Amino acid sequence: DTPFPAKIMELKDLLYIFFRDAQPRDILVIPFMREYTKILEHMKDRGLFGPVIIYSQGDVLMMNAMDLARQGVVFIDPQRFTRPMILGFITFLQRTQSRHDTEEPLEQETRPFKPTTKDPDEIRKVFKEVMRKRLRVYISCQFRDDLPTLTATCEIIEMAGEVETRLVLDKFNPQEFVGLYTTKGNKKPLSGYASIGKANLGFTLNMIHSVGGRISVYLPSSIYEQKRKSFRVEPDPKEPITLYIKPAHGPTQNSSIRDISEGGIGLSMAYSNLEKGKTYSIALKLPRTELILGDAKIAFKNADQEMHVNYGMSIDFHASDLRYIRTYIFKRQAGILASIRDLSI
Repeated sequence: DTPFPAKIMELKDLLYIFFRDAQPRDILVIPFMREYTKILEHMKDRGLFGPVIIYSQGDVLMMNAMDLARQGVVFIDPQRFTRPMILGFITFLQRTQSRHDTEEPLEQETRPFKPTTKDPDEIRKVFKEVMRKRLRVYISCQFRDDLPTLTATCEIIEMAGEVETRLVLDKFNPQEFVGLYTTKGNKKPLSGYASIGKANLGFTLNMIHSVGGRISVYLPSSIYEQKRKSFRVEPDPKEPITLYIKPAHGPTQNSSIRDISEGGIGLSMAYSNLEKGKTYSIALKLPRTELILGDAKIAFKNADQEMHVNYGMSIDFHASDLRYIRTYIFKRQAGILASIRDLSI
């Protein structure tokens, strides 16, 4: 009976479908739960910035309610709002979002971001937008050549200086990244990327100092187009992930992969006849998991000096199989964090 398109389902299914399919400004309505802040963090990580309505079902004391409201998070108490009022409010938000969606392409045409540039003014404009929208920034560091890369997310909370612009990074996840990088990183450059709309921009950050759980870095000297859109991890060499791929002609090829994310994999192999832009049937063998079947499209291909070919592939698996990859990435990140924490570098 609702005056707007809606689905009612189990909460875990709702959240899974929302994070998988949601558009940047879609509206999310959920019941109050203690873990709601984790949901908000996941939304930021995936570039979702639509209003969030939390149905509190009673009095909930929120110390930071005003700050959350500024971010588009609203708590609704049914003791004070009738059902028609709540539905009317959601409908109003949806109509407002729809009008904004029709206006956005014009705004994007007048304010384009260059995917690759060394112009300091263009770079400042990009990072001002990242900070204004409170976008999550992914940063990675390989503390030592024989260690896997550790990746964290953070936010840019401050940008200062016109001649020598610095950025202040805060709200790290995992929080341990700051301490590990400060004590063991030896000021190594940080590889970073952020998504602004459909643009995925990569850059390198050089550390100035770290104070109070925050890291100050210089504004990057250049930005470039980042092909990979999702969080990636490197497999444990003791527990490799094997890819099996069926070329159009010839026998099935297999190789251990170099890195994996929800959306893609990277690997190097001697076989060179996979064609860029083509889609192939694949099977993936994760540690302690049965083979999962799907498709891979070759997005990147180049030869290295050792007569191997480096491939970057976008992957497509059924949702029931994709959860194995998500679980693996989560556990592998925890393992990488533990290995760096326990080592004296």
